[in-house]
Amino acid sequence: MLSARYRHVFKPFFERIAKYVGVHPNVVTLTSLAFAGLAAWYFAQADWLLGSVMAAIAGILDALDGAVARYWKRESKWGAYLDAMTDRFVEALILFGVGWGTGFWAPVYIIMFASIMISYAKARAAMETPVDNINWPDLFERAERLILIIVGIPIAAAIRTPEMDWLYIYLWILALLYLCVGVPQRMHRVRKKLAGT
Repeated sequence: MLSARYRHVFKPFFERIAKYVGVHPNVVTLTSLAFAGLAAWYFAQADWLLGSVMAAIAGILDALDGAVARYWKRESKWGAYLDAMTDRFVEALILFGVGWGTGFWAPVYIIMFASIMISYAKARAAMETPVDNINWPDLFERAERLILIIVGIPIAAAIRTPEMDWLYIYLWILALLYLCVGVPQRMHRVRKKLAGT
């Protein structure tokens, strides 16, 4: 919801940076995957701060590749497809690292499953009716999910106590929000869009 609504606020920032990037936008896209791998590695070592920094860089690069493609007039359907596919790999890598580092595989699995379903809800709807990002003001878009990992995990890890494992609780909160709010919200929107068709 926030990423779609406020995209216009951040777009000029990335467009200014794009003119200094002298590589193909697909290289930027794949570099985000490399930083996601580093994020997974640090999360797996329970280095929550460095993991979050690497995940943040991956997210910034993901936002930058489109701006680079537009500025240098290198937009293509393959580039858009590669970007979308890489997004899924980035998210999966980061969550795998979180699962490995925490050992809390159950909530991480649900987070990953719900994230896939959130993305698939729009992708599948596009086969039935035209869709765009502006008219899908739903919660837990991919950028928002990444921010919740980058910001929330280091904080939850920092306040853990022997009596209360806030990291465990936080992961379950994310899992339940994604599964019980994010997915049904999109299914309800699709049902309304397809009503009478």
